[in-house]
Amino acid sequence: MIKKIRHLDKKGIIHAGLLDAIKAKPIKKIYYGEFGARTQTGPRGPSKQVLDLIADEEKAAGKPDITVILVRRNTGYPGQIDGKETKKPTDAQKRRAHEKMQEAIDAYNPGARNPF
Repeated sequence: MIKKIRHLDKKGIIHAGLLDAIKAKPIKKIYYGEFGARTQTGPRGPSKQVLDLIADEEKAAGKPDITVILVRRNTGYPGQIDGKETKKPTDAQKRRAHEKMQEAIDAYNPGARNPF
């Protein structure tokens, strides 16, 4: 049985919102809840499944992961980095978040300051 992906119907809005955030000047990290309000996906933001789908599609197209802009309020880092949950990000995960954000900046907002 195929599992339904919550917010799949808003994938285009979510993708566009992520791109807008990556291209913003100055670039700022966005809390999941704040992004949820922007994209009408609720107080917790878009579902993990739709964000994973967007990240996978970007990677398949040879583009950087733009979901890295979304962060947890309590840590200031994404809820997952490279597919691993980050309730308490390690130093290696923090470095990886910085690297992933830099890839997105280089592609969509060259010269912007990396917020990680």
